[in-house]
Amino acid sequence: MSADLLGEAFPRSLHILATEASIYGSDQLQTSQWTEQFEVSLGGETIRIPARLRFRNNHADEALRGDIRLMVRCLRSRSSDGFERQRAVRDLLLDIHPWTAPFIVALIGEYLVEILDDIAGAFGESVPGPIIEFLRDNPDYWFLTKQRVSSYWDVYYRPSMRKRDYVGFRLTRQIDRHLRQVAR
Repeated sequence: MSADLLGEAFPRSLHILATEASIYGSDQLQTSQWTEQFEVSLGGETIRIPARLRFRNNHADEALRGDIRLMVRCLRSRSSDGFERQRAVRDLLLDIHPWTAPFIVALIGEYLVEILDDIAGAFGESVPGPIIEFLRDNPDYWFLTKQRVSSYWDVYYRPSMRKRDYVGFRLTRQIDRHLRQVAR
């Protein structure tokens, strides 16, 4: 996965920062890897986010600062290591931008309940504006994300948890309520 492909995960308006973050991120990846990318709309342009990345280590990127660090954390939120995804999203939830929203929403459609708990805890009773704006621009992706929530509950949590108690469903209901309020 080249730095150029990683850079496609961010808007062109952030090209200089995204290039630096992508070069750093690609240097951290295991060699000879390939991943699918999924496309979403962000601010009227199409970005391509890696589905899964395999990093050589779980480096915390502490030497990086500002938006470059957040961009690397976005890339690490796509890690094949669930603990690394959780550490990354915790950082992203502290400073939500329009360009971090796709990475956070992608994690809502995954199976780790601990990550869903972190997202729900950070949202509280509201939903951050960049998340709502991103989902309004990507209704098909939101529909797919909700299908994934349902599928993962069915496969992993159905035997131990009622549907109404599963954090993934609580999150999607909360977000849908906010989307309806904004549509009014």
